[in-house]
Amino acid sequence: MSPADRSAARLSLVRHATVDVRPEQPGPRWHLSAQGRAEAEALAAEPYWQDLRVLFTSPEPKAVGTAQRLAAPHGLPIRIAADLREVEGRAWAGSADAYREQVQRYLRGEAIDSWEPKARAQRRMRACIDGILADDRSSDVAVISHGLILTLYLADLLKLDGAAAYGLWSAIRFPDVAVVDAAAGALLQRFGERPG
Repeated sequence: MSPADRSAARLSLVRHATVDVRPEQPGPRWHLSAQGRAEAEALAAEPYWQDLRVLFTSPEPKAVGTAQRLAAPHGLPIRIAADLREVEGRAWAGSADAYREQVQRYLRGEAIDSWEPKARAQRRMRACIDGILADDRSSDVAVISHGLILTLYLADLLKLDGAAAYGLWSAIRFPDVAVVDAAAGALLQRFGERPG
């Protein structure tokens, strides 16, 4: 079943909280920092979670740690979905500026050495979320994932070019939430906004 065939449940896209950056380890092994744990606990007090029955998360520790803190006060089960992981193959860039430059090139469609090809990552994420939505059509759904792969999903859904996708990625905070009507292909709440 395609997202267009489902009822108008909302999809909350959650970027994980702040991490303990350890350049000597691959990013997929990073955990939340003390600040990130506090951020995720504060986010759990927001109204996003009241209509949910389950949280789906990337298997990466920083996403799982965020999901655990969001789920605990609400008694929500957590399901791990491997394809919600971040773009694969990204290595420590040496500085935030160098990483931003790589992301900008990647979102324009340039191949970056060792990075998962953009089209493949985008298809993986879109198929994963479409499957989640097809299996859970009657309720609001949240996925906890990562900034770049969430940007690829939204760029595909909203038909954004590379410059607009980079602008979206640049605006995402740690942690952050965007809300989507996936069936309509509409963004109901941008990253950085809070519910009114």
